[in-house]
Amino acid sequence: MQEQTLKTPVEYIKEAWGIYTKKENFVLFAKVMAVVVILTSAIGYLISYFYSSNDWQNVGFVVLTLLSIVVGIWSQTVKYFVVLKIGNTEKEIFRLGYKNMLKFFLISLVVGLIVLVGLVLLVIPAIMFGVWYSFSTWLVLDKNMGVFEALKQSKAMVKGRFWKVLGRTVTFGLFAFFVSIVVVAIPYAGNLIISFVAPLFMLPFYLMYRDLVTGTG
Repeated sequence: MQEQTLKTPVEYIKEAWGIYTKKENFVLFAKVMAVVVILTSAIGYLISYFYSSNDWQNVGFVVLTLLSIVVGIWSQTVKYFVVLKIGNTEKEIFRLGYKNMLKFFLISLVVGLIVLVGLVLLVIPAIMFGVWYSFSTWLVLDKNMGVFEALKQSKAMVKGRFWKVLGRTVTFGLFAFFVSIVVVAIPYAGNLIISFVAPLFMLPFYLMYRDLVTGTG
């Protein structure tokens, strides 16, 4: 099979911008992220209320804290599916987020622990592990792979393209960083708006994943 040629980082970002700003996609992203923001903000406010009122040992505080963890995992899973399942309804995306929460948590935990081991060894192994297994979450959620199968496949996708994947990932990160600085600087609404831009930050990496998984599939 002929090796998949990756686009340049700028090409991926431009493509991501085109997808994000397309009217029907933008509306979908906005609706989904609005629900996520409202739900997580409401729980966060209630937790802060209990804590600030010196009632943080109350059962309600404990329950809300546990609920915030669950909702946090769900919201992160939803962010992946709103990108993976563009064109689906918000209801279906929320359902997929709920259905795949455990898978998302497990693959995130495993990859996180692997990278942590790399950090203990030295920084370079952590970077290597991070790049090798960077597509694992996408594979678990998109292809319904098991954790270890996804780790193996992700590493295979990166094989022979390590520096290309690393360079593009760093560029996408810098893009997200600088856009975040600009958005957050918007008076009054910046911190709120940044949550709605999350799909834009994920799209370039998803597009690279899509090209690689097609090339190795």
